[in-house]
Amino acid sequence: MKLFPIIEEVFKDPKEHYKYIFFPLLSIDLKEHDLGEGLVHFVSVWGNGDPDDELDPGNFEYNFIKFKRDGNKYIFNGKLDGIETFDKVEGWYNEALNEYQENKAEYLKTRDSKEVEESALNKSLQKRNAIDFDYYHYAKGLFNYWITRDKYLETNKFIQGGFYSDANSGHEREIFEQIGGEIDYDEFEYFLELLENTNEVKEDKKFIGSVTGYNYIGFGEDRIHLFLDDDKDEVLVYADWS
Repeated sequence: MKLFPIIEEVFKDPKEHYKYIFFPLLSIDLKEHDLGEGLVHFVSVWGNGDPDDELDPGNFEYNFIKFKRDGNKYIFNGKLDGIETFDKVEGWYNEALNEYQENKAEYLKTRDSKEVEESALNKSLQKRNAIDFDYYHYAKGLFNYWITRDKYLETNKFIQGGFYSDANSGHEREIFEQIGGEIDYDEFEYFLELLENTNEVKEDKKFIGSVTGYNYIGFGEDRIHLFLDDDKDEVLVYADWS
């Protein structure tokens, strides 16, 4: 098991824009959990959760994304340019990354509630919010993701980044909600509808486990469920949003 694998550990020959869209959360060795062989990866996705008719049916839809498996890595064959902010995220990402690298020591400090409003990070985010909420929301998620990751690497404690930047709850989070076991497919009405519309068969899908997205990243999903189709060498990710 590995928290926050890098993009090259998750994807085979990742395209440059993958790092702007895909946020690796957790890698699981299936053999350790008697679920098969090789690695699978839980990934949060910017733009997922926003229905858009231009997104690629069967590969990237509302709450649903599909990856091919090639050994221990993923291949994504869908299209992402239907995401409304797709043409902006490269600039947003690179700007945020430069800012984070320049101010990392400051942004990783633990703050109390009185210090949050006057922090450099909060002031930077509020300038974005005055321009465009999506601009603010994307950058806040990135900073939160990086802070959560880097504080975990520093402390070996999995605590949501908002504790450091926003003085939110500082308890250690669950790495995953569930690995393996039975799942009630009746709870996943939309997922079953997607399978039906793309000629998929639910009996072919092995439930691997679930993680809580917002434990890893501020704009994360409530839960990310991962299913494996061994015959097709495919991973299906289904996300619950509140």
